[in-house]
Amino acid sequence: MPGAPSPSTPTESEVVDAICQVVTQELGLPSGVRADTRLGVDLALDSLALLTLVVALEDRFRVILDDAEAAQLRTVGQLAAWVVRASKGRP
Repeated sequence: MPGAPSPSTPTESEVVDAICQVVTQELGLPSGVRADTRLGVDLALDSLALLTLVVALEDRFRVILDDAEAAQLRTVGQLAAWVVRASKGRP
């Protein structure tokens, strides 16, 4: 089907779920993460916590995310969309 993601490309919803898992299991923060959750304000992620989150997403989805670009993202939804885009570009 044209425009449909390939089976290896995660959906934004799947990435948001993965972000929620990392936030609760690895960072020890409460659950309840949604696409509009703000990384720096609502989750209070500092640069080390954001790096931990990015590395976990890279490992899970086999993508490489630029740390400088990750620092510019403000919400979980923006991060999820970024992972999906990176997944589409991988070999």
